[in-house]
Amino acid sequence: MSRDLTYDGLRGWLLIIIACNHLFGSFVTQFTRTPLGFVSAAEGFVFLSGFVAYLVYGRLASDSKSMQRKIWRRCWVIYGFHLSAIVICFSLVALFPLYIPQWSDFFNAANWFSNPIQSVLSAALLLEHPGFHDILILYLVPMAFLPFAIHALKRGKAWYVVATSLLVWLLAQFVTAKFLAAPFSRVFSDITLNVSHFDPFAWQIYFYLGVMLSYLKFDKGHTFTFTPAVRILLLSGVGCFFVIRHGYPQLMQPYFAGHGSASVLYQLNLLLSAYLIMLLMRRFSWFFTLRYPVFIGQHALPVFAFHCVVIYFLLPWSHAYTTAQWYWDVLICIGFVGLLAIPAKLDQRWRAHISTNTAAMRTSKT
Repeated sequence: MSRDLTYDGLRGWLLIIIACNHLFGSFVTQFTRTPLGFVSAAEGFVFLSGFVAYLVYGRLASDSKSMQRKIWRRCWVIYGFHLSAIVICFSLVALFPLYIPQWSDFFNAANWFSNPIQSVLSAALLLEHPGFHDILILYLVPMAFLPFAIHALKRGKAWYVVATSLLVWLLAQFVTAKFLAAPFSRVFSDITLNVSHFDPFAWQIYFYLGVMLSYLKFDKGHTFTFTPAVRILLLSGVGCFFVIRHGYPQLMQPYFAGHGSASVLYQLNLLLSAYLIMLLMRRFSWFFTLRYPVFIGQHALPVFAFHCVVIYFLLPWSHAYTTAQWYWDVLICIGFVGLLAIPAKLDQRWRAHISTNTAAMRTSKT
């Protein structure tokens, strides 16, 4: 089965949008922050991760032990990139102590300057989420349980996966991080519990929405081609979310908190947005197979980890420019997006090196 580059391209575009959003400029973000309603590229990234994960690993289900081993190995890779980005980022501050005031406040990273040892240990336990170092956790947590989901789906028990994901999401609405505050303070006395606004146990539902749609598409043969009436209804839903978000946001003000807890409103918005993007991918596939987004998307983990480190040093001085003039915002966004090629190229060379060494070892054995 040949690789579908449109998924790589879509993931690349999502990474580009996330990078631009994290610069917090006053011009570019008007188009990239929440272009289709209330959900952002972050929700799209987690959803697409679930969709592609099932596409990749679902084909390995005939050998369940091998599938499980490969998925959990991937989890360790995600964890490694996540933790490495945090450690590298906060190790570099020793060279640039002038950033400490901005990082403590804007990036909510004061723990690292109170007790770095406790902060590292807390981060290793996924209980320390300084600004922007949280998206990979939203990918890692549901990925760890993917082998069980695939096993259930392949046995025709899709309702197990749906029911479990819904139950975990429902529990996450009531069992929040505040329940960890007391035990956390007993173990880590010098720092405070600093977890993300985005609850990974709520956001897993986005990942498994992607898994379920991938299962329906690749295992059940659903093409998601609807009658004209249904298509109009779905696209009207997209239009409604767009108009309300950008024209009458006060109507949805009570529901804005759903961004962190993956409310039903956000889930519906995401599914409708996914439908629109699917139509666009079918009609304008060239846009999703442009070389640079595809290249970025094929090396998503190093690209995202790299962007998390760079943004800590870039944002404090660039913010004055990106909020002053629109052209500065555009130029700095272009420059930042261009930098994403560095980790992608390094990862490409590393993979080629590993592949060459593996081939050489196999040849020597024969």
